[in-house]
Amino acid sequence: MRAVRWNAPEQLELVDADEPAAGPGQAVVEVANCGICGSDLHAYSHGFGARPGQVLGHELSGTVLDAPDVEGLAAGDRVTVRPLIPCGQCARCRAGDPQLCENGHAQNIGYASPGAFAERVLVPRAVVGETVFPLPDSVDDRGGALVEPLAVGLRAVRLCGDVAGRTVLVLGAGMIGLAVTRFLYLAGAGAVVVVDPAPVRREAALEFGADVVIDPLRQSTVKVLRELTGPGASGLGARTDAAIDCAGAPIAFADAVKSLRGGGTLVLAAIYGRRIELSLDRITEKELVLRGSFAYRDEFPAVIAAIAAGDVVPERFVSHTFPLERIHDAFQVQLDKAASLKVMVMPKPS
Repeated sequence: MRAVRWNAPEQLELVDADEPAAGPGQAVVEVANCGICGSDLHAYSHGFGARPGQVLGHELSGTVLDAPDVEGLAAGDRVTVRPLIPCGQCARCRAGDPQLCENGHAQNIGYASPGAFAERVLVPRAVVGETVFPLPDSVDDRGGALVEPLAVGLRAVRLCGDVAGRTVLVLGAGMIGLAVTRFLYLAGAGAVVVVDPAPVRREAALEFGADVVIDPLRQSTVKVLRELTGPGASGLGARTDAAIDCAGAPIAFADAVKSLRGGGTLVLAAIYGRRIELSLDRITEKELVLRGSFAYRDEFPAVIAAIAAGDVVPERFVSHTFPLERIHDAFQVQLDKAASLKVMVMPKPS
């Protein structure tokens, strides 16, 4: 089968790879669509989490080809896959937090296990409703491939607590930031303010439910929030209720801390990929709640339901689609924040 291997930073190779074979409790999926994730960009450019010969790609949908001894799964079923494979046995998995699994990293698709920038992919631990999710007819293959990044956004929103009627700042309007924006809108947020320097992404944020968008190259985020919410304690900053950082930029973190009211919540949903210098004094003084948001816990079914109901329209997130043989072009376009939203790769030959 055809697959794309990462060999070194910015070096991808289309190769003839071995066919995956499913053992008991595993599944082989013929990949229909696979999106390029921000973590894929880190791997592509800098080798983050990658090793020579690794097949990347984890935002996937497709059709089951083989699933021996997997209850509720059969050849021909259309599915999306949770690529971060929990072990199901450790203390965190037993506590209902599979995103914090202590043992599952060796099986994660696109990282330790071969990924979905390939015609077929192995799901090393296939459990319906846990790692494999059947798709209804109302969710097409493209929508199925977006379930994973949309679940990341929904998880970040849930960690904010009750956002109904509240002002929420979203930093970064890539795929995750746009997913956050949409789920904040669906959750009844009072005002959603989205910051991104790319016009195409600010326009998309407005379409997905943002009330205000900010170009940080031309406007002060803190000033706009102060005008919207009023000044914070001692006349400093603003009175924003919550902020979700999907940008991973030090200045975005600083703007969020300045803009939050006392007792506000800051959710970090971004990968920084490097160390940053920051002052923690404002977090202490404001008694801010600081939450990390890693991937997803149990958000896949809710995302599938939102797509099926028409509350989330997948086509509006996808700006470009490429065949597998143009994977390098696909990555270059995804890296261009001024031109792209979500870039999708279709491994099957047309």
